[in-house]
Amino acid sequence: MNSDSSTYNEEVMPTPVVRHTLQQQLARLNWHPMFTGRCPSCDMPIRQTQQQQVHWDCDQCGWMDD
Repeated sequence: MNSDSSTYNEEVMPTPVVRHTLQQQLARLNWHPMFTGRCPSCDMPIRQTQQQQVHWDCDQCGWMDD
């Protein structure tokens, strides 16, 4: 087993590749409606449509999270 992996239930689990820097990850937390509850384009609140919402689209300006 390589030092960049761990085990779970006796199976080797590789460490995920980090695709974004810490600064990029923090910027996303301050931008995405999942975390802010507001549209990043027009700053209007985005209503929650379900308990675990998957799509975050703005009814006001048409911004879509695709």
